[in-house]
Amino acid sequence: MADLDPTRRLCTLFAEALELDHVTPDTDFFLAGGHSLSALALAVSAEESFGVRVRVRDVFEAGTPELLAARLAELSPDAAGTSAPVQRPAAAPRDAPTPDSSLPGTPVADGTRWLWLERQRGEGDFGAYTVPCLLHGEGLVDPDRLAAALATLARRHPALRTRFVEARGEPRAVLTDDEPPLEVVDLGARQLSEARFDALVDDRIAVGFDPATGPLIRATLFLRTGERWLLLLLADHLVCDGRSLEILARQLVTAYADPSSSGVLRRGDAVPQGPSAVRPRDPEVALAHWQGVLLPPPAPLPLPVRGPRVEPAGATTAIAAREIGPDILRRLTHLGRQHHAGPFAPLTAAVARTLADITGSTDICLGTPVDRRALLGAEDAVGFHVATVPLRLDVRDGMSADDLVRHVAQRTMDAVDHSEVAFDTLVAALDPPRSPGRPPFFDVWVALYPHIDTGPRPPDGITLSGGPTPLRVGMFELSFQFVEHADGMRLVLQYDTLRYAPDTAERMVQRLVDEVARLLRDPAEPVLEAEPTQQTFSGFQFDA
Repeated sequence: MADLDPTRRLCTLFAEALELDHVTPDTDFFLAGGHSLSALALAVSAEESFGVRVRVRDVFEAGTPELLAARLAELSPDAAGTSAPVQRPAAAPRDAPTPDSSLPGTPVADGTRWLWLERQRGEGDFGAYTVPCLLHGEGLVDPDRLAAALATLARRHPALRTRFVEARGEPRAVLTDDEPPLEVVDLGARQLSEARFDALVDDRIAVGFDPATGPLIRATLFLRTGERWLLLLLADHLVCDGRSLEILARQLVTAYADPSSSGVLRRGDAVPQGPSAVRPRDPEVALAHWQGVLLPPPAPLPLPVRGPRVEPAGATTAIAAREIGPDILRRLTHLGRQHHAGPFAPLTAAVARTLADITGSTDICLGTPVDRRALLGAEDAVGFHVATVPLRLDVRDGMSADDLVRHVAQRTMDAVDHSEVAFDTLVAALDPPRSPGRPPFFDVWVALYPHIDTGPRPPDGITLSGGPTPLRVGMFELSFQFVEHADGMRLVLQYDTLRYAPDTAERMVQRLVDEVARLLRDPAEPVLEAEPTQQTFSGFQFDA
């Protein structure tokens, strides 16, 4: 693209990041459908093209091709002209260790190392580290062909055939020849109640993974007569994250439609250390950012727990849930776009104000995952490519909805820009006080899970739709999860049953309902409708 002027070059990059045919110089990235993750992808591609450091905040503040071209000219007038792209070196390994052939496998990335160490600090129950996904399938399905497609994915993604062993107190990744096991449960024409089906699913989720033995992914195909069936995908968090579920579903449909794309599994393949960073970062810059944000550390929130925090958080959980209709979701998305964000910003703003009202605190710190695939050059890679980041928010009395959503959006962009530091490194460097049963820096987790839909069914193929489903165990005492689906979004509060009574959880989720209404400036409107709290899975009717 060296022959194009900067604005035209950025129009092309905007269109690629937004998955649009074309954009104009005055197209607003966020009003056209952009969000923090697609902004990260745009920042990376702009940096590769122009050879200057481009932050997500730059896209946030200069959200059109014309404005961003002017911003890049200010950063480096020479590099922002028509010069050829600058090729940047790959990032150096974390500690550049000397290879030791006496040790099994290979070292792992910082984020994977942190997750492995966290589970070692627990009491051996790995259930909280399972990533479950329930997908509604359509089309006549051949179990053998589906098993072959799953094997194709394992050959394509080394993470799915990796196990983790300990050597000298550190995790090492060992590549295997494992293929994901597929269990087939033929329900036939039985009129199975939703509760009984939930029990079948729960039984399979309850069987945890052992990172040292593997395999770390498995699937169950629930068959019945006709072209309707369900696929339960379960993976260990060490090899799978939320975005991986969408990648797996999409590529599974493709592999099922084209069995010839199976590839070849070679014994002895090396385990990749994660893709090389597109733009290496100085961790000291990120640490300086977090030092400014997180010091002095936020105090624990005075949440309405019903007893002392003695046991680890999340040993047993339940959920309180509500449904958000498509019209409300559209309005939330529009509110986010007005402030250069997606629906995550207004939803998180509602969570923050709910917690502020409950606790009386204006200093609200939340934990959330950041997908770093764009930074790693790993857009379609299955694996653990997320970072845990704290979102510290100042929720002042009388703060308008616009100001709060804008504040959340800015903090989210800054967190994405400085997400290269693993959470354990951040904790070790800033050394916050530790409270029993509480992660450092934050009490509450918040996450958004987009709806998975593989699109129209190919000839002689299948299609999948659905998304993640809550676990019976968790890693946090309170986790606000927003799960998009075909008819809107499900708001799920997963709570520790030893710390919170069911009626307390119901009151908290109802207050969140009220805050969503306040954000939309129409408190009188019945925004959300109640849904039973004891149903772990919903939206998949077997006997309809």
